[in-house]
Amino acid sequence: MDKGKIKKLVHLSQQTHLPNTRLVPDHNDKGYGLIESKDGDVYFHHVVVENRYGFNDLRCGQTVEYTVEKAPYLRAKSVWQVTSIPAAAQDQAA
Repeated sequence: MDKGKIKKLVHLSQQTHLPNTRLVPDHNDKGYGLIESKDGDVYFHHVVVENRYGFNDLRCGQTVEYTVEKAPYLRAKSVWQVTSIPAAAQDQAA
């Protein structure tokens, strides 16, 4: 698994050019994003985000882990949020 930071997120429900669409609360998590990695930008689709709230829970600059799919371009097969442990909690555990 590789790690990278979210470089760009595009939420399709927030686009202004979608005529005749209806927004439904808690069901507007469709979109895509780019992860900045050492090999270049990795594209991911909203369905590959694996966590409780999915794509809506991601933020730009956030660190994620991902696996790359075999494709003609860098594309993530799955994306997970990296949960960080606060420094104070790490000190107490040691």
